[in-house]
Amino acid sequence: PFSVQCETCHTFLYRGRKFNSKKEAMGGPEGRYLGIQRWRFYIKCTHCSRTISFLTDPKNADYEMESGGTRNYEVYKDKAKTEEESAVEKEEEEKIDPMKA
Repeated sequence: PFSVQCETCHTFLYRGRKFNSKKEAMGGPEGRYLGIQRWRFYIKCTHCSRTISFLTDPKNADYEMESGGTRNYEVYKDKAKTEEESAVEKEEEEKIDPMKA
């Protein structure tokens, strides 16, 4: 689902790679978000066989890393954030200066 770098051997596991994974439902109070079940996935590094785990994040429609690796930088997330910030700035300018509208 996303690119990861193993914390042990620093091997990159790219987004399109196929993995066998183990899936389990998250328990406890953080196991559900607005009635949607959260899931924990376990995969193994292709080089050193270290277990890497990540969780579903229904609030942001994404995944969050739990342990065993670090998530790589994703350009499209920064692009969306930058576009959102520039739209907010433009709206504020239009409120302040009615001649720009």
